[in-house]
Parts: sequence; C-alpha cells; structure tokens
Amino acid sequence: MKLLLKEQEFTKLWSCRNICKEDAPSLGILMLESYRGTIDYEGETQEDAISEIRDTINGKYGPLLKGCSFLIYENGQVLSACIITWSEKENLPLLAFSMTHPDFKNQGMATLVVTTRPALWMLRTRHISLV
Repeated sequence: MKLLLKEQEFTKLWSCRNICKEDAPSLGILMLESYRGTIDYEGETQEDAISEIRDTINGKYGPLLKGCSFLIYENGQVLSACIITWSEKENLPLLAFSMTHPDFKNQGMATLVVTTRPALWMLRTRHISLV
C-alpha cells in the first residue's frame, strides 16, 4: 500500500504527546468536530464519538500502540491526533484514526502526528510504504 504525503513546511511548533485513556473525552469531541460534514460523518453524537474512542483505546481494532499514537494540544484543546493500533488479523499496524479540528486544518498537524519518529518507524518497518 502506498500513501502519498505532500511535503509540508512547518512554520509553528506545537505541543505533542502520546495519547492516554484519560484523553478519550477530548479525542471524542475532536473526532466529532473533525468528521462532521464529511463522508465519515454518519450522524454520531458526542457520546457515540467518545465511546468509539474509548473502544479503540481498549482494543476494538487491536491493541493500542500508545508509543505511536499522538495528539497536539494548545490552550487545553486537542487540535489534532492519530491513533495507531496493532491489527492482529493483518499482523500490521493500523492507522485507526487521524483527525484535525476543522479550524486548524492545512497547517501540517496530521502530518506531524502521523510522521513522528515512533509512528513512522512502526509503519515503515512493517512494509507499508509512505512515499
């Protein structure tokens, strides 16, 4: 599988850290805001989105790769995140979710969280080509 990523120049540095279980409510809100009005939005409520994030963190799509899953936050708000799990069925990492708040899109945040060293290393060493 190949995924074409456009080279981006980062003009700002953001606070970035690994996600944890306690982030589920904030990530659920981000998910809803990010997906609302897109093909991925199916009328979910905030509670649905938080539940989906909790289920994902708890292994719905395979064990969470916490060391490869990151979020960007600013002023107490989560702006962008990627959640990577281990697909036991495929024996490969799975980018379960990548999301960025609509007010902060096109600034390179999703690229940053997906291409952090641990996330990128995991994807590259498992024969997934990022070009």
